Amino acid sequence: MYITLVVEDDLSGVVAERLVSDYLSVAQVLEVFVAGGSIRGRIPGLNQRARFNGPVLALADLDRPLSCPADLVQELTMGLTVDPNLLVRVAVLEIESWILADREEIARWLGISSGIISRAPESLEDPKRTLVQLASRSQNRALREAIAPVRVLGTNRTGPNYNETVGEFVTQHWDPETARRNAPSLDRAITRIGELAAP
Repeated sequence: MYITLVVEDDLSGVVAERLVSDYLSVAQVLEVFVAGGSIRGRIPGLNQRARFNGPVLALADLDRPLSCPADLVQELTMGLTVDPNLLVRVAVLEIESWILADREEIARWLGISSGIISRAPESLEDPKRTLVQLASRSQNRALREAIAPVRVLGTNRTGPNYNETVGEFVTQHWDPETARRNAPSLDRAITRIGELAAP
């Protein structure tokens, strides 16, 4: 089985690949397409691709506090007869929520106390900012400088190697099985990804 991944940014692509590797081992990733923003306008084409070329996992950020992921999925697929091979999943609020949901491991990686990491990362107002703030407290200078921005006029939201460095954490240290217990939208995504393997 081949699967196409469609994501909004590079870090989401790393997470999606990790989830497919862990929960859909029968699949080989054919392509990772980074939309560079919203995947909204791409859904009809992805639905066609899923119908004729096999499974497509489209991963979006909710981005809107107090919104419902199911409502966003319905909005994205409005007017379509959704092919069973198209799986649209939503991270609440951002992909960083799923990453922060493995509290103990990210605390160990950053060298900070897990006690300062939320047990409900999907309730955070700005998960990416939270991750950057946590990294700024790290005793590991290389991690701190890669993830947290230099505070020059407050113009940079993340450090110069944010995606690459956090992506390495996802690939090498992050445990989605632990994280899914603290992130309901991740738990649902994992369940649905696993179902793609069903005959």
